[in-house]
Amino acid sequence: MFYKLFFLSVFLFFSSCSFVSDYNTKNIARYGESFLSKEELLSLAEGVQTNDSISMVISIINNWAIERILIERAELNLSEIKLQKIQSLADNYKSSLLSETYLEALVNSTINLEVDSLEILNLYNNNKSLFNLNEDIFKLVYIELPLDFSDTYEVRSKIKRFKRDDQIFLDSISFRFKSFSLTTDYWISKNTLMQKFPFLTNYSYRSLKNYNFFQFKDSLSLYLIKIRESVKKGDISPIDYVLPTLEYMSLNKRKKELMLSIKTDILKDALEKNKLEIY
Repeated sequence: MFYKLFFLSVFLFFSSCSFVSDYNTKNIARYGESFLSKEELLSLAEGVQTNDSISMVISIINNWAIERILIERAELNLSEIKLQKIQSLADNYKSSLLSETYLEALVNSTINLEVDSLEILNLYNNNKSLFNLNEDIFKLVYIELPLDFSDTYEVRSKIKRFKRDDQIFLDSISFRFKSFSLTTDYWISKNTLMQKFPFLTNYSYRSLKNYNFFQFKDSLSLYLIKIRESVKKGDISPIDYVLPTLEYMSLNKRKKELMLSIKTDILKDALEKNKLEIY
């Protein structure tokens, strides 16, 4: 067996440059009445990352041949009971795959994807126990200033207060900042906060939480961070923070209801047309 595989490897080594590009040859290998076509080979090779295409092709062909040999010997040597059981499992899997795929296609072509605000709110109110936070979350604004910035005191005062007129002023001079975010539309988790501002230590993080403001200066910039809203670890998450989860729950709920409706309808239709009889 080793000799045959070695011979096959050597043969492919010398012929691979031509057989992959020879489109007049349909089949790459044969075992008994089974053939490995060029299209099948290319399909099996798809997505395989390797720098040695010859070894990859040899491996694919050898594995294909081994599988054909084992199947042939299994059909000859396994008992009839085992073969019937395998066939039954294969038939059941095929039936399940066909029915589930078609049912999913029916659901996807029918389901309403619009977000129902009332349903989202009901899901949130009825499942609040699922939405306990496992870390602190914040809505914040920040500004990164160059060290030679001339109006540091004024900018610091306005971001600490951050009323409507302060926001307007800061936005009007934002072109002078090195980086900034003056919107508070999104929540940010503690983990993301620490990644975004790696200079934050556990001590400075506690200071930021206690005073809702923190500044840090390094050799390049001055950072000003202002917390606008916060929710502590262990508290119930705000609805807008878990909105993607709620939308998924809503869609999944509608899918299940639609699947049940479709199953009911097709049973009713089959009974009315006498295609289905229950004895």
